Amino acid sequence: MSYLTFNKLNSMPQTIQKSFNENTQFNKSNTVFLSHRHTDKEAVKKAVGFLAQFGQKSYIDWLDHSMPSRTSSETADKLKQRITKSHKFVLLATPKSLESIWIPWELGIADGTKGLDRIAILPLLNNDRTWDEREYYGLYNYIEQVSDGRWGVFKQGQSEGVTLEQWFES
Repeated sequence: MSYLTFNKLNSMPQTIQKSFNENTQFNKSNTVFLSHRHTDKEAVKKAVGFLAQFGQKSYIDWLDHSMPSRTSSETADKLKQRITKSHKFVLLATPKSLESIWIPWELGIADGTKGLDRIAILPLLNNDRTWDEREYYGLYNYIEQVSDGRWGVFKQGQSEGVTLEQWFES
């Protein structure tokens, strides 16, 4: 099994990479809340395309015009509402995400409202085998690619999981 890398993401078909605007939305309950570091904007755009391959629309907070222009308790309240309303929660874990103060908070909200089965970590790495993760990420499912090229959702350390399509449908 291997993780998603920047090279894999960049080599995906242009139709996937260009689907960013079509696959973000704010009001549907089946939306995926995509937790991410704001400095990863280009990777986020491509990750939205990656998730769209599996029929998913992503909620991206910096595209939500109802968000305040400066972060505040109102920002936190709106994010909490969006996480609660979303169908699934995916954390885009890049090397820069370790610097985020919002990602751990968002993950905590998701943990308390979604349960473990509706949360997954999507590592996006420079190489597909190793990464510096937070210790508590091990509590959650991971999105990984299996040897036949399909993407799946797995509990840490387990080789059996479900396809990404199945996970999104559940």
